[in-house]
Amino acid sequence: MSSIRSLVDDELTLLQPLFESVFGAPISLELLQWKYAQERGTAWTFWQEDALLLHCGVCWRDILLQGNTVRAAQLTDLMAAPKQTGLSRRASPFAKLMHHLLTKIDGPDNPDAVAFGFPSGRAMRLGEHAGVYCSVDQWMGLEFLPRRSAWGSRTREIHTWTARDRAAVQTFWGAMRADLADFVVGVRDMAYVQHRYLQRPCQRYRLLMVESRWRRQPIGLLVMGPGREELELLDVICAWDAVPEALLAARHWLHEAQGRRLTMNLTRHFAERLSGLSDKCAPTEFKIMANPNSPQPVIEKLTQRWWLTGGDTDYR
Repeated sequence: MSSIRSLVDDELTLLQPLFESVFGAPISLELLQWKYAQERGTAWTFWQEDALLLHCGVCWRDILLQGNTVRAAQLTDLMAAPKQTGLSRRASPFAKLMHHLLTKIDGPDNPDAVAFGFPSGRAMRLGEHAGVYCSVDQWMGLEFLPRRSAWGSRTREIHTWTARDRAAVQTFWGAMRADLADFVVGVRDMAYVQHRYLQRPCQRYRLLMVESRWRRQPIGLLVMGPGREELELLDVICAWDAVPEALLAARHWLHEAQGRRLTMNLTRHFAERLSGLSDKCAPTEFKIMANPNSPQPVIEKLTQRWWLTGGDTDYR
C-alpha cells in the first residue's frame, strides 16, 4: 500500500539516508530544519509500505508578483530512491506526489497556488511529461573576469552588522522593489538577508557593502558564495540603475582578492540586459518552473518576468 504524507519536524531525519543515496553527500539535520521546521516549509513524501520512495519539499518564500505580496511555494530537494523507473508517467509515484503537493499550496496568501523551482533540464522534462511543471523562464550564466577600477566604487566586507548597515539594506530593497514593480522578485529585505545568508547552516558567505568612492555612501549589497579563485555572485541588492556600478565594484574586489573568475546565474530578461557588462553570457540547462494549475493569466505574469539569482535557491 502506498501513501503520501508530510513529515513533522521530529521526522526530518528520515530524509537523510535518501538524500545521501541520491546526491552522494550527507545533509545535516540542522540544514533540514532550517528549510522545513517551524512551518518554514513542508517535507512531502511518498511511501510504499514502510519504504520512503520519493520526496519533494516546499519552502515558503515571500515574493512580489507585479507589486503584490504572495507567499509562494519554492520546490526543493526533489529526490527519488534509486532504481525508480517510469517517473514521467502521469500515474507514477512522482506524478501522484507532485499533483498532491500542488493542491496543498494555495491559501489566503497564495490564492493562485504560485510555485517555482530550479529543475535541471532532465527534471524539467520529467515534470512536463508528468503534467506537474511548466517552464516560464531560464537561468543564464554570466561570467566576469577581474578588472581593476581606479575610479569606481569600493566594497567593504561586513563582519559585524551595524544599525547603519541594516538600514542601508532596507533602503536598497525599497529601491529594488520599486524598480522591479512590473516583474516578479523574491523579497530581499534585512529579515531575508538575516535568515538566508547569516543564519543558514553549513555555509559561510562574504557580504560586501558597495560604497561610492569619494563620499563613502552605501549604494548596494553583494553576496559572494564560498570559494577563493572561482566564486559565484549569489545576490545583488540595489536600485536597478546602481547594478552596473555594483558589478564593476565586484570585478575590482575580485582583482584585489586575486580571484580568477566570478559567475552569476540570472534569469534571461535581466541577464540579457546586463550581458554587455559581462565577459560571457550563455544559457544554462536550468529552467524556472511554475505550477501548471495556476490560472493562465498568472502563468503569463510569471513568464520571462522573474528576477532570480543563485541566492534564491536553497542549496547554494
